Amino acid sequence: MGYCMNQSDSKFCILAKNKAKALEAIKALAKKTDKQIKDSSGFYFSWVNTESFLKATTLEDAFYAWRWEVVASEEGHIHSIMFIGEKLGDDIVLFEAIAPFVKSGSYIDMQGEDGHNWRWSFKKGKCKELSGRVVYDED
Repeated sequence: MGYCMNQSDSKFCILAKNKAKALEAIKALAKKTDKQIKDSSGFYFSWVNTESFLKATTLEDAFYAWRWEVVASEEGHIHSIMFIGEKLGDDIVLFEAIAPFVKSGSYIDMQGEDGHNWRWSFKKGKCKELSGRVVYDED
């Protein structure tokens, strides 16, 4: 780990009716030891405050524990996501868990410190990590 990353773009939506199930999916990650890293204090995810996401009573709080800030509309639909951390962690684990509750066509574009670009793309209840590149058109 330890790879710095920045978000460059996103289009992200979780409907209000799916928020409780997405929160359950995040909390269930604490029981999936095959996806976790062990240390002397127990199980944890890289760069994530496990205790915070287990105590979260809202999906917004659980995302925050994973270093993501989300914005919801007055109707409760999440319509924006922003990375508030610094380094790449086990984010794909989070996104694979919530993918069934994310609106198909959503995506999050990221760039690593070495210039590598990738996208977490949500389609039909799945999340895929896609490599990408930025292309500039000449005038």
